[in-house]
Amino acid sequence: MPEVEKTPYVLVNDEVEWARLDAMHNGIAKFLNHELTPAPLGKPRNILEIGAGSGAWAIQAAKLYPDAEVLAVDMNPIPSRPLPPNVRYQNLNVLQPFPFEAGSFDVVHIRLVLCHLPDAHSVLSRIIDLVSPGGWLLIDDIDWTENFENLDKAPGIKAGLTALVKSMEAEAGDPHYGKSLKPYLDACDRLSEVHVREVDLPVYPIPKEPGLAGLTEMMRKALVGAIGAAKVSEATVGITKEVQQNFLAEMAREDMEWQYSCQLYFAHVKKRA
Repeated sequence: MPEVEKTPYVLVNDEVEWARLDAMHNGIAKFLNHELTPAPLGKPRNILEIGAGSGAWAIQAAKLYPDAEVLAVDMNPIPSRPLPPNVRYQNLNVLQPFPFEAGSFDVVHIRLVLCHLPDAHSVLSRIIDLVSPGGWLLIDDIDWTENFENLDKAPGIKAGLTALVKSMEAEAGDPHYGKSLKPYLDACDRLSEVHVREVDLPVYPIPKEPGLAGLTEMMRKALVGAIGAAKVSEATVGITKEVQQNFLAEMAREDMEWQYSCQLYFAHVKKRA
C-alpha cells in the first residue's frame, strides 16, 4: 500500500477521533435543523465533500439526495461503517491539483478544513472552480478568538486554548480563518450570491437557548478531544501533557468562573451561471 502523503491538517485517525468527528457533525446537524444548508439546492446530481473525516456529512447528504452521487474525499480513509450505495470515497490531498474537471459538482462542502491549511484562500479559489455554474459551495469554518481576558480564574482552560491557537499557527494554519471568509467571498466575481451566517458560540457558560446550548455542548466535547486527546511529542508546539491534564481537569469542573466564546461561520454561496 502506498504511503499516505502528509499535510498540515491531518489529525489522528482512530476510533476516538472518529467519535469526536461524529459528535461534531451531529451537533452541527441538529443546529441546522438536520438540513445541509438553507440554500435551495434543487436536485443535485454530483456532490463533493472535501475533508470527509468520519463520513457523517457525506452519509447525511446521500440520504437526503438518494439520486445524487456523493464523493467523499480525505487524506485518510473514512472508517469502516455502513454507507449508502451512492457514497464513494477517494483519497485526496487538497494541497495538490484536483483530479476533477472544473464545474464537475453541483454541491461542494468543506467543513473546518480551511483553517488548518497554508494559503487557504488559494485552495478555496481552486475549490470554487469545481462548482458547476449555478451550483452551490457550502463552507463551515471557525475563528478561535483570543478573547482570553475572562479566563484568569481558569488558567488551565486559558493554557489549553492558547496552545490550540499556537499549534495551528505552527502548522501554517490560521485559527482565525473564519472571519476572513465573507470579505474574500464578497470580492469573488465568480459568485452570484454570498450568504454567511456568523454564530457567536459560548464555550462556557452554557447558553440557555436550546439550539445554541446543543452546539456549545458539541464544541466542548470537540475541544476535549482536540486538546485532551492530541498526540504529544517533543516536536509538538503548544500542547504538552501538563497542558492537557490541566485543561481536562478544569473542563470537567462546574464550580469555576470563566467565559469564552468562539465564532462559527456557515456560508452558502452560489456559482455564477
